[in-house]
Amino acid sequence: MVDRRELETALHEMTGGVRFQVPLQPQTHLRLGGPAECFVEPFAESDFALVVKVCRDLGVPMRVLGGGSNIVVADAGVSGVVVSLASLSRIVRDENRLTAGAGTSLPTLLRGARELGLAGLEQLTGIPAVVGGAVAMNAGTRMGDTFEHLISLTVVDGSGEICVLGSDAFQPSYRDGGLGDRTVLHATFELQPDSPKAIFDRFESYLKGRNASQPVTERSVGCVFTNPEGDVAGRLIEASGCKLMRRGGISVSGKHANYFVNDGSGTSADFVALMEDVRARVRDEHDVDLVAEVKFWD
Repeated sequence: MVDRRELETALHEMTGGVRFQVPLQPQTHLRLGGPAECFVEPFAESDFALVVKVCRDLGVPMRVLGGGSNIVVADAGVSGVVVSLASLSRIVRDENRLTAGAGTSLPTLLRGARELGLAGLEQLTGIPAVVGGAVAMNAGTRMGDTFEHLISLTVVDGSGEICVLGSDAFQPSYRDGGLGDRTVLHATFELQPDSPKAIFDRFESYLKGRNASQPVTERSVGCVFTNPEGDVAGRLIEASGCKLMRRGGISVSGKHANYFVNDGSGTSADFVALMEDVRARVRDEHDVDLVAEVKFWD
């Protein structure tokens, strides 16, 4: 439980907003879940560093909200502080390098790179994330992942200190950037010159493929489970007869079995129950225990 007066007093020097009982539903792709006990929107790097220090000193749990594309918020809401870094959305060019703020959406970054004639990020086409979240989970597609062209990160560590680290300071793995207790403020990518048309053609080709195979127009969180070694979660789910399986308002997509979609009436409890149904079916049919890729907030 957050002591409202204590938190507001500790953050009085911060530029930005501090609100309470803020609905998170509109800020997630699934459009479900309850409110954040406290919602903080710092305007600058130093403001966020202060939030980290204050939450640490007060013993208040803190989460950072990115694009809301891979989280399931509990129906009862989220205790503690939820921080949005949406204000950190500037993109800066230095020759063949682009530095993007954590709150920059990947589509915006990709569009900017294309217009500048800088190639290398096309493999991230269609991922509905912001830069900070994409780095944190090493988001990617079959063509590549976020860390492929990443050369440095500006981060805030668990003590609230800001530092710049080269990409070799991290050990990213499949859907995990290996950040530990660090939060991304800015990410710098080393890209290659190419014609905007060639970049656009690749971008369009990848996007058409993604739109044809995934339910991009529906409320979902992307892939629900990680791919087990040597196999693909979607294939296992489909082969187990789980397509269109339903719990309440949440169902397994008929287009891509590793996507769950919300028809507008779903709850987080429905989502969790459907995950367990699918996991049990795959375990029975293929003796494989699926691991969640989606993150749960409560």
